[in-house]
Amino acid sequence: MTSAESDYLFRLATLSLSFVGFSSVVVALRGALGGELADRHLRLVRLYIEGGLLVTALALVPLLLNILHIPDTVTWLLSSAAAASIFTVVLIVQFRRRRMVEPGRFPLWVVVTYIGSTIAVASLWFNVAGIPVPPNVGPYAVVLTWALCIFGFIFVRTMELFLHRPPHT
Repeated sequence: MTSAESDYLFRLATLSLSFVGFSSVVVALRGALGGELADRHLRLVRLYIEGGLLVTALALVPLLLNILHIPDTVTWLLSSAAAASIFTVVLIVQFRRRRMVEPGRFPLWVVVTYIGSTIAVASLWFNVAGIPVPPNVGPYAVVLTWALCIFGFIFVRTMELFLHRPPHT
């Protein structure tokens, strides 16, 4: 692993952990404004925190394998397999959680997000299979970056839900 690759993944892990902390502050603000956490809020909080921590941990996996002197081809294969497996489960779980809390049709932005995320996860599976090139850092770094951006995008799209003051009765 080159120093540029490890530097990028370390910075991504740091940024992702910062996202988890910041989103936790926004959730705390909801409580300070007198709001309670409904099932919809809890689903989103779990998404922010779980997603951010997953990106943080997955960004560190290749660095750990490098410390263990695992060859790069094996590092990217193992890291991509782990990330693809985890993100596949995350997509399924998030779909089910949303269905349970918010029945009905998904808004277009949610559908587009799911489609983009499914393509991203598929690219990790292709990286594991070595299609079209041997496993490498590129798809892995792109998908982790995509995931963090999507978690951030969802956070921004739903922030108003957290900061909205409940009506006074």
